[in-house]
Amino acid sequence: MKYEDILNLIDELSSEAERCNQRRMVVIAGNRLEGIDLLGEIVKRVRYPQKIIFTWQRDFEINAEIEELKNSEKYLGTTYDFLAIDLHHSFIPNDLGKLVNIVRGGGLIVLLTPEFEAWKKSTNFFHQVILTPPYTLEDIKGNFVRWFIKKIWEHKGITIIENGEIKKRGLVDCTVEERALELPSKPRFPKKLYELAKTQDQIRVLQLAEYLGNRGVLVITADRGRGKSSVLGMIAGAYAGRFRRIGVTAPDINNLNEFFKFLEKALQLKGKKFERKREELRGRNFRVEFQEATKLQPKKYDLLIVDEAAGIPVPLLLSFLKARRVIYSTTTHGYEGTGRSFSVRFLGELKNRAKNFMCVEMTEPIRYSRDDPIEAWIFDTLLLDAEPYPIEDFTLEKLEYRRYEIEELLNQEGKLREYYGIFVLAHYRNNPNDFGILCDAPNHEIRTLEYNSHVVCSVQLAREGNIEDYCEELYFGATPPGNIVPDVIIKHYRNRNFGKYRGYRIVRIATHPSLMDRGIGSKMLEKLKEEDVDWLGSSFGATAKLLNFWLKNGFYPIHISPKLNESTGEYSVVVLHPKNEEIREEFLEIRRRFGKKFIHSLGEIHRNLDMEIARLLLQDLPREESLELDDVDWKRLIAYCWGPGNYEVTVDVIYKIASTYFFMKNRPRLNKEQEKILIGKVLQHRPWDEVGKELGKGGTYVVIELREIMRRFLKGVFEDEVLEFQRRFHGEDKKR
Repeated sequence: MKYEDILNLIDELSSEAERCNQRRMVVIAGNRLEGIDLLGEIVKRVRYPQKIIFTWQRDFEINAEIEELKNSEKYLGTTYDFLAIDLHHSFIPNDLGKLVNIVRGGGLIVLLTPEFEAWKKSTNFFHQVILTPPYTLEDIKGNFVRWFIKKIWEHKGITIIENGEIKKRGLVDCTVEERALELPSKPRFPKKLYELAKTQDQIRVLQLAEYLGNRGVLVITADRGRGKSSVLGMIAGAYAGRFRRIGVTAPDINNLNEFFKFLEKALQLKGKKFERKREELRGRNFRVEFQEATKLQPKKYDLLIVDEAAGIPVPLLLSFLKARRVIYSTTTHGYEGTGRSFSVRFLGELKNRAKNFMCVEMTEPIRYSRDDPIEAWIFDTLLLDAEPYPIEDFTLEKLEYRRYEIEELLNQEGKLREYYGIFVLAHYRNNPNDFGILCDAPNHEIRTLEYNSHVVCSVQLAREGNIEDYCEELYFGATPPGNIVPDVIIKHYRNRNFGKYRGYRIVRIATHPSLMDRGIGSKMLEKLKEEDVDWLGSSFGATAKLLNFWLKNGFYPIHISPKLNESTGEYSVVVLHPKNEEIREEFLEIRRRFGKKFIHSLGEIHRNLDMEIARLLLQDLPREESLELDDVDWKRLIAYCWGPGNYEVTVDVIYKIASTYFFMKNRPRLNKEQEKILIGKVLQHRPWDEVGKELGKGGTYVVIELREIMRRFLKGVFEDEVLEFQRRFHGEDKKR
């Protein structure tokens, strides 16, 4: 095949990209081997020093770095001039989002794909990953590829070559603007440090960092390619020596390549000598060290820098405030799609807790120009910048419940962006794969609540169950993707029968951020309960607020994970709402067993679980039991409550009472705080002071209050003995 016309076009694209400081993209569709052959010619033609190719497996040789797609994560934060991605075997949306932005302005991106019409009808590795029984590859919808093809035709800067023929030329005229930077007249940091800055945004961040003072919190948000990591390196370099110990953390040390690069530049400008190892940099009177977020001890740092903060669990982020000074930095519209939610939810919490709080957004790109067409394409294709329609008020009674096929929304992009934009703002861990699953998974469905035809509540459902043919495999330990609720009940309650029922797992439910806490989510659950299924369920990272939402709407816990979820820092909880009468009968036994198992786990596996979350998980268990103590144990309890007995010698009796309390038919009325004391001190075996601290009280208060709690179980039991103890130890003689 003759490639001269194509290679001449490549020359034009590369030249234009360099002149405009933008990126250009070439899609080569058709036979894979022919595409690889053409790619080899392109690699020979371009004069870029840093070239990398990603593929499913390395089964070809080209004069460039070749890496497998499964390793794409570690290239976040790196920079290349030329990128090629072979999408013939695997087209995972996350890979696209991660890799496109490693290319700098002036660079070129090449995508190898099958011929478009054949690609639309084919399946790939992503489809195998998201498929769940009883569905087969024939049920895959294939919408994401169609959406992708539509978007490469629509956007500028993208050349399309199909079967060796140029179908679309991606040349884009541009205006190059040179703008001089304004440096501060009297900076506290060295002026040479400011001269490292490439944008006015970076200068603004440096100026704010000067004012961290004795204590302070600075938050930096930006889209990818805005120079966050490099300016963090400059700040660390500016403070090195003034501060003896600077900590830096990120979801992965590979995210910090730019940070350490600019830290070294800043130190060299200051004339500081240093030694560099992979995870730390040391000088005569300072140390800058990387530490994993879960192992970090914030109090030992004069300054703590947190890069890609939205990728770290929120409880950990808040614990970092123990450091004297903290800088949080995160991506607003990165491939993870997490930053907008981070801005809306986490920053609100931070403002309430932090002193000397400062926040800055960086908008000006560094890797490429502001009008880069590839950034516009990737945002549009992966819905990274989707936002809900602005709504300030509504009438609950006028909300309309709607069912959509994904194909309908893909043809109504305005409605699609309203629907998906609510997820972007509501959930920390959105990523392009979520959109790909919604497009292609045969068991995922869409529901909305709408006001005046605009989405105010979004739901993504997964059909689960109807898997009688797979129940045996699940029972004996197989773990197919999806079917989370049936899997929990079959494995943990040894109930093979449950797989025959049909249900909806609520994958995500989110309300418009301007209309929170006004009954919309509960209204949506009411409507979902009218669906023709045997059960409704969900699985989520447990917080007290979220658990309370599900409980008040008739969903009850049936499982809690034994370990914290690494991405959320929370325990995953599965809840169920039975609709079928047969399931309701089985459900009582499931709830009873869940309660017993959970209570026994609190002393070890869930010892550090928040007491309020534990209390909520134990609400509304089947209350069918009576407290059964023999005479000796009752008298030991009396001695603890009114006499010389102490907790240590009565702990067996107190534990039996605490573990029975949540199942008791007739039990004394305890308030929330008292129930938490039962959980924290008795069931979780925590120290008195630790329980008191979580309650906002002292340890002595808990000691006294636990005796008061136990006294409530003694009414009507051995009253004469109770009175005698009161007389002897409390100066009370109620017989007189």
